[in-house]
Amino acid sequence: MSAHNADRAGSLLITVAVILLFASVPIGIFIVSFIHNSVYLDRSHWFFDSPMSSYITMVAVFLIIPVLLIFMAIYLFKTDESRKRSFNVFIAAAFTLVIMAAGGYLSIDNYYFMDKNGLYYDELWKLEQTEYSWNEITEMKQINKKEGGTLTPDKVIFTYDDKRIELPLTPKLRNEIDPVINYIENTKGVELVMENITTDEE
Repeated sequence: MSAHNADRAGSLLITVAVILLFASVPIGIFIVSFIHNSVYLDRSHWFFDSPMSSYITMVAVFLIIPVLLIFMAIYLFKTDESRKRSFNVFIAAAFTLVIMAAGGYLSIDNYYFMDKNGLYYDELWKLEQTEYSWNEITEMKQINKKEGGTLTPDKVIFTYDDKRIELPLTPKLRNEIDPVINYIENTKGVELVMENITTDEE
């Protein structure tokens, strides 16, 4: 690669890096939402959602990549053409692709959903989905937080013996969890327990 081409390549890398830095959050959120809703969501699901860790991981990937691109651009600007430089740039590009692939996969493969059989959770650092059957549930609890005189639903906890699955009661879950609770109460005989926690400061 000639000095002129190296300068052009470096400038292009800087441009792409700046664009990714500013667009990392909306792009990351869009990709996770689009793929989960298009590929993973099924009509049999009573509820499906992407944990916050899924979005954070994807956004982090799009923040790390620009940093790597900037380092590559600086390296191109400061070094002369040689086989060593070409090899180093190749390794850096391959490493960037690996980061994209690994981080993207972990992010996309992080989700949970519920259907008539149970709760299914694919955690961020696990490569396989874990099923928690409604037949094995032992307790179901909703935690509400009281702050400033206002009582707000905070999270729902499904207990399976010594295993607790805590899900934040996002507006989406609050709107769609009633069929799940009704099914567990009427079919499995496990009643929803309400627990109010006061967080007002003295």
